[in-house]
Amino acid sequence: MKCYVCDKKIRKSKAYLGDEGTPLEGKSLCEDCYSEDEPCATVIYSKEDTPYIISGARNETEGDFRVRWHSTDPWRGYYEASSQKYSLVNTAELLAYHESEKMLKNFDDKIRELFDEHEIEYARVFARSSNVFYQNYDLYVRKDQVLLAGLLATKVKREVDYDNPKWYRNIVFDETALQKLIELFPEKGIKTDYDAAKLVEELGDNALDELQRRLKENRGASNK
Repeated sequence: MKCYVCDKKIRKSKAYLGDEGTPLEGKSLCEDCYSEDEPCATVIYSKEDTPYIISGARNETEGDFRVRWHSTDPWRGYYEASSQKYSLVNTAELLAYHESEKMLKNFDDKIRELFDEHEIEYARVFARSSNVFYQNYDLYVRKDQVLLAGLLATKVKREVDYDNPKWYRNIVFDETALQKLIELFPEKGIKTDYDAAKLVEELGDNALDELQRRLKENRGASNK
């Protein structure tokens, strides 16, 4: 038989199977492809410091969490986590060198302190993307504790000004480009950089043609 990843010939008795909850779940693999694959996500439980890795083939959470690849185009995408045992109470985008880093660090410190104080069992999941400057930070709690955890998360968000649109600007578009998109697509209610990125994704292959059309109309209206 052959390794699903590298096509190396392997004996059936020597084959490794991809762990449950990984992109390669149930696939026959050689030792190298099973052991040396880079992490798709890292899970850290409550007060623990130990990182539990979910790679393409290995799942050190023993099935607590699983990941799948979400493709945004043929070259880009991100890993998406899910769990049957835990409930998601918050998700955030961690952007290297972005002004939101300090706010999210403040949120993380405060919410962990409150969860520990109220004996809430939680897990933080950091999932990788194709962009080396971006990863997702999902906060999960045990399902029977989700109501209190949700209330505490809302409290901390108010304290750290979490929902201020300024944290979600200048991620993909700078301020000038964002203002232009707001002007050209008034019906979309664009307020943040994230809104603008969603619009581009929604338009897909038609994005360039639609943008050029609206720019032409805008210039024509200005010349009247």
